[in-house]
Amino acid sequence: MKKPRDSKDTPRVRINTIIVGEPARWLIEWKRRGIVTSYTDALIQAFRALHEKITEQDLKAMQLMNYRRIEDNF
Repeated sequence: MKKPRDSKDTPRVRINTIIVGEPARWLIEWKRRGIVTSYTDALIQAFRALHEKITEQDLKAMQLMNYRRIEDNF
């Protein structure tokens, strides 16, 4: 069952590409194992994982800046 289209205010990006090599093997294997239901699902999961990793790195960088600022004040 397809989901109804979101409102026009919802950001949308169309990705039309061919994936080759090792990443293609990963996708095929993940789909075969049922880890992802489709290649679109795989891309969305990958973007979520990347976003989480970038957010963690940003948080660590901010923490380091705060620690350095605290050290400079002593």
